[in-house]
Amino acid sequence: MKDKNKIVGSIGLCSVLLFAFALITFGNLNPGFDFMNDYISKLGAKGEPNALCFNIIGFITVGLLLSTFGLSYGKILKDKILSILLALFGLGFAFTAIPANLEMSTTSVSKAHTVAICLGLACWLFSLSRLGSNQKLKFSIRNRANITAVLIVISMIGFVLGFWTIPITHRLVFGIVFGWTAISSVGLLINEKIQK
Repeated sequence: MKDKNKIVGSIGLCSVLLFAFALITFGNLNPGFDFMNDYISKLGAKGEPNALCFNIIGFITVGLLLSTFGLSYGKILKDKILSILLALFGLGFAFTAIPANLEMSTTSVSKAHTVAICLGLACWLFSLSRLGSNQKLKFSIRNRANITAVLIVISMIGFVLGFWTIPITHRLVFGIVFGWTAISSVGLLINEKIQK
């Protein structure tokens, strides 16, 4: 069981590191990309340099790793619904590789890109809710899920109240999602106790 946990933790951590690598690499290769003000999706958008490579590495491969991690993480926690939700989150992330058209947000591909993001994020939020309310799990795992959910809400409220822009909210959400994945993966790697 401990070996399985380490494999699953490694997969989760690989997804985080690969996404960071893709973002930094392709962000620097795209002279028109602004790390603070552009959506990450711009790197894979129609007409952008290296869009195909970013979509394959940054969205599809990372999404499949997230899906594998999620499916396996749910199994480790003995929760089939959690497995399905986290796997769907990963697949939703992979489908954000559908290249948005930055000049025409009403095109079918742009809408499909947005739907993939929204559905994937919804599955992830339902996963946090399920984790946070599972009394059989150790407090640290439940607490991590609940704190993560609160941070997501704060990032959204900050935008609504005008404290920061939507691109900053976008960065915060990505940071929170991948931060939770990294911390949960490290927990598996160090054999964090799962059950109470």
